[in-house]
Amino acid sequence: MRKEDYLSVIEELVYQVTGISELTPDTDFIRDLALNSLDVANLVCAFEDRFQVEIPVRDVWKLSQVRDVIDYMQKKEMHAHGL
Repeated sequence: MRKEDYLSVIEELVYQVTGISELTPDTDFIRDLALNSLDVANLVCAFEDRFQVEIPVRDVWKLSQVRDVIDYMQKKEMHAHGL
């Protein structure tokens, strides 16, 4: 999946969970969107469901920006395909 495709899916999921619709790769979930820990947990669940991956707790707080989620998902996708 291309970065633009990931961004589009992430925008959709963030909107479903938070009602916020405008994101860029540099958007910070906590600083820019003022999400609380429950919002973050709900987003992580949405990411896991949509992308069919498990995100360990140790990785959750590394995903502070939209770009971090895109990069993380691309790495998971590459690993799943043996690349």
